[in-house]
Amino acid sequence: MLMGNIALVRTRKANKMAKRRLKLAQKYLALSQSEQFHEELLKALWGYVSDKLSIPIANLSSDSASETLGKFGVEDSDINEFMRIISTCEYARYAPKGEPLQMSDLYESSIELIAKLDGVIGK
Repeated sequence: MLMGNIALVRTRKANKMAKRRLKLAQKYLALSQSEQFHEELLKALWGYVSDKLSIPIANLSSDSASETLGKFGVEDSDINEFMRIISTCEYARYAPKGEPLQMSDLYESSIELIAKLDGVIGK
């Protein structure tokens, strides 16, 4: 019973935790700290999906996330956007410093995506 309660609490707090991480990403964006910025976006997105779908983060992969989001009724275009942002952040962590405009667009896309996901799987 306790495990069910923990999962329920994590599910309910998923959006709040994602917003907290996005706020930190915004701080790194303002400071032009590309690596930290992309790391926080990854944590926000993976953490949100992990918490909302009650899947341990260690068990999440691009394939499993795509499949599970699809089962929850998330549109293919939103799943593709999720994968695009994840892929871009993964690449950017090891690439030369990103352009502030690109980082800003990625940040805005992440906010919009989490809101869309919450509208579908948050019900």
